[in-house]
Amino acid sequence: MAAYKSVGKRWKSRIELYVILLAILSLLTFLYSLDYLNTISNSISIRPLPNKQRSFSQKFRGSDYVFNARNPKILAEDKFVVHYTTGGGLFNSSGKIVDVHANMTTSLVYSFSPMVENKVARMFPDPAKQNVFYANSPAVTWHKNELIAILRIWLEEERYDKPEKRPYNFFHDNYFYMQKFDQHLNPITNGSILGIPSPKSDSFGDGPIEPRIFKVNNKLLVTYNTAVHFPGQLVMDYTLIWDFANSEITVPNITNGGVKPTRWGMPRDKHWAAFTLDGVLHFVHNLDPLRILRCPTKATCSFIYKGDSAQDIKFPDFKYHLRGGTPFEHYDGPYYIAVAHGTFFKQSNSRRKYSTHIVVLHVKPFRIVYISDDIQVSPDIMEGVPIVRHQYIEDAFIFPVGLIIEDDDTFYLGVHVNDYSAVLLRIRGLRMLMRRVIDLDKSKRTVTGPPRGTLQQFLLDSVSRTSGILLKGS
Repeated sequence: MAAYKSVGKRWKSRIELYVILLAILSLLTFLYSLDYLNTISNSISIRPLPNKQRSFSQKFRGSDYVFNARNPKILAEDKFVVHYTTGGGLFNSSGKIVDVHANMTTSLVYSFSPMVENKVARMFPDPAKQNVFYANSPAVTWHKNELIAILRIWLEEERYDKPEKRPYNFFHDNYFYMQKFDQHLNPITNGSILGIPSPKSDSFGDGPIEPRIFKVNNKLLVTYNTAVHFPGQLVMDYTLIWDFANSEITVPNITNGGVKPTRWGMPRDKHWAAFTLDGVLHFVHNLDPLRILRCPTKATCSFIYKGDSAQDIKFPDFKYHLRGGTPFEHYDGPYYIAVAHGTFFKQSNSRRKYSTHIVVLHVKPFRIVYISDDIQVSPDIMEGVPIVRHQYIEDAFIFPVGLIIEDDDTFYLGVHVNDYSAVLLRIRGLRMLMRRVIDLDKSKRTVTGPPRGTLQQFLLDSVSRTSGILLKGS
């Protein structure tokens, strides 16, 4: 009997130990699901979280930051994870007033390549197999619980200056490919080529490029740019709007200024960054000087804010470094976020250098509040594929066109890498960054944005400093 009691005690001790271990495991799982570990790592440079628990269903009030989760959660593992501290500048009417730092994490969650390229190659009748296809510019959004991706399909040659260079089977240079995915990023539809007609040209690249997909009152629209001719043989690389549901193209007319087409050369009017305000489509037409378009209909747009007095607009390459990237998505209160790109030219050889930056926009009144330093990505991603246009670019880069905000801390970025492959990145750490930005901005009670040229100079200085490369203009 004593032996049985001894065995019983040992089993009781083991059961109690198992219960304790199970409780510890459950606690760790719970803390991880709350991103608690991420919060601890960020607390080094950012003020700690308030103690009270908040519900995502609450509304934004004062400094009480709450985010309404609008999108399904993407259930995919992180690969090629990189942890870093991002810098950035907060701006008011006098210029940059303070540096803002936060801990961020960037990872790869999905690669559209080479699945899309292999699929597309089977769609084109090219028995000579002279055409090479690249999938890039992955525009992404959730719609009716489906992740919709629209990618640019780019044939190897951007243009054919000499007829003898053309392949036997000669197609447009660019097409759009569309496919839908579930939460696990499994395809749920067969991919297809969108039938978007575009003018054919022998003198410059043709077909639609750089798609951005977004919703206005739950209606899907896609902006893109292509070269179009206007009356009088005037030509421009212009932004067009594709109605996704109705398969219709709109050539928007700006009623009060803008970039003008010319007879010679080809001015550019692209990288418009869409956002919805009061149920109406708006665009950030340019970031510095800040220009805002309001489009009550797709066909008619007007500038409602201009940070300069110019009527006709031009975009000089060596001065306008900060350019549009993704659409702007609402974050909280009057604050919207997007990811823009920077374009620079190296002093040594005039080759291009690209960068990628988080941008915070304040509406009513309109002003740019914050710009981050270059977003960091694992070298395994950046250097894992070749640079296609190596005659123009020698530094690895990503180019952003798609943005999904999953919750107040996590967003996804659709980018292409080196013009070669299309991927989806997950970026965490947004919560602490935005709390700091919003707190500081509110404390300064700013009403107008920085003087013209401030953001361009900040970006030039930032990229020169972080890359160690001498850039033209610096």
